[in-house]
Amino acid sequence: MMTHAINAIQFKHGVCLQCASRDSLLCAGLGDELLPHLCSRSVQKHLKKGETLFYEGDAANSVFNIKEGVMRIVRLGEDGRRQVLAFLGHGDYLGHTNKTNFTYSAEALTDVELCQFQRSSIESLSQKIPEFDKQFYKLTACLIDDMTDLLFMIGRKNALERVASFLMGMSDKLKKNGSNRCDELWLPMSRIDIADYLGLTLETVSRSISRLKKDGLINVTHAHYITINDHEALGALSRG
Repeated sequence: MMTHAINAIQFKHGVCLQCASRDSLLCAGLGDELLPHLCSRSVQKHLKKGETLFYEGDAANSVFNIKEGVMRIVRLGEDGRRQVLAFLGHGDYLGHTNKTNFTYSAEALTDVELCQFQRSSIESLSQKIPEFDKQFYKLTACLIDDMTDLLFMIGRKNALERVASFLMGMSDKLKKNGSNRCDELWLPMSRIDIADYLGLTLETVSRSISRLKKDGLINVTHAHYITINDHEALGALSRG
């Protein structure tokens, strides 16, 4: 039985070493020799498109690494109005909170592959391994940065600038993940998802995309495919 358990951990370690998200987020906080401490605590999870990972109000007992796919993070007001807080994909981390229950829901926009960890075991690992604790601190800082950017975008940018910022953000994610085609955007989210993320109406998002296309900054080949024709001009517009 003990040999079987050791072999299972060794197998998971080998899988983790070859994972495309090896250098991302949680995993980046551990060298190869320390990675077994993390992978032994992981459970592989698969979601089909449209499934929900967890709902707002569920007990926040787990955290997750996204290996493949795209997730939509949403929160509902008491009157039913929806705010999309983020679109997360390959290498992203979610579920980190200081509260006992999740304050948002996580929904699969595509088929999604994740690593699930018990929140308590991750916090314990952070206390034992300084390198991991440093990475955990970095993750928290990045979450604050992302929310600050979103607040500024919604509070101070006009509709065209918000849409430009969204497209540039998607391009930056591709670049961060090593893509050499960061001007060719696949957008699995709907226009209403984008509207609820940017604090705009569906009509305003559609008009803004049409305006960017008319001005030659982008090309819309499909509802879910956009090509950035003028990266510099779109970037300048996104910065206001």
